[in-house]
Amino acid sequence: MLKAQSGICDEPNLHGLSLFCHVMTDDVDVMRRKIARIPSIIDELSDRFSEAMLNGFIAVGSEYWDILYPDRRPEGFNGFPDLREGHREAPEQVYDLLISIRSDRYDANYLAARTLNEWLGYDIEIAEHVHSFRYLDGRDLMGFIDAPDNPRGLRRRSVALVEKQQSEQFEHSSYLFVQKFKHDLKRWDYLGAQRQEQIVGRDKVTAEKLPEADIVGVTHASKARLLDKNEQPIPLLRQNMAWGDTREQGMLAMYFTCQPKAVVNWLKQRYHEDDSSQYDPLLDYTQAIVNSAFFVPSRAFLKTSVQPQTA
Repeated sequence: MLKAQSGICDEPNLHGLSLFCHVMTDDVDVMRRKIARIPSIIDELSDRFSEAMLNGFIAVGSEYWDILYPDRRPEGFNGFPDLREGHREAPEQVYDLLISIRSDRYDANYLAARTLNEWLGYDIEIAEHVHSFRYLDGRDLMGFIDAPDNPRGLRRRSVALVEKQQSEQFEHSSYLFVQKFKHDLKRWDYLGAQRQEQIVGRDKVTAEKLPEADIVGVTHASKARLLDKNEQPIPLLRQNMAWGDTREQGMLAMYFTCQPKAVVNWLKQRYHEDDSSQYDPLLDYTQAIVNSAFFVPSRAFLKTSVQPQTA
């Protein structure tokens, strides 16, 4: 039996749809019941479109959590961190709910979104929806393989999901940080492949790290590595997808973790200057225009949070 919501640790899909929502009702009991039903609705849709590998989840925003579940807040669940230094900034946007749907069929995602929207009805307002897609076998629109050091196999679950020894009531849940990046591809493409590789720190074709002797200055690979200052692994699973059209484009980044503090430090490591006044150079060519923090509760938590209806 599945314990975590699908979509957290699932393998990449071809199409994605993310709905950032505000809750419009004060009836908390109704919202708890509706939210608790969503994983089952997604399961039903997944069975209907079994060949499309449909999956998804609903996550709760950091501020709305205390309204929805006032007596049970996950430890370390805060808003999106303040990432502001120089020309680099990632202002927080507060949303109550995030609905994420992925599959290998665009039409299946569309139908799933309509079904969930009808289920939630006038109790929510969709503030932003993002259609995303898998680009060239897992590359970012900048042309490089995205997150080549992402954990694989069972390791995905161990870094993304809260374990019982951490918190029994939040076991199989996950902390989620979301950033919607908008790329400046004209400036990026003007650099040429060799300069791009120097900025990223990886070979553009193979994603192998460049030899230290070939690197001039700091690289994205060094600033975004999944090791902290003490050389300890950072528990982080990235489920990123490209978004956009011919006018504007970028990446919708989703960072799942069982240890939010470690990921906050990882984000600060990229945005803030170190002792050598260095930051992630890739941030000179992309801007995070949406930044939000959520918590993805387990199926068991959602079910137990619903108050029995009286006759």
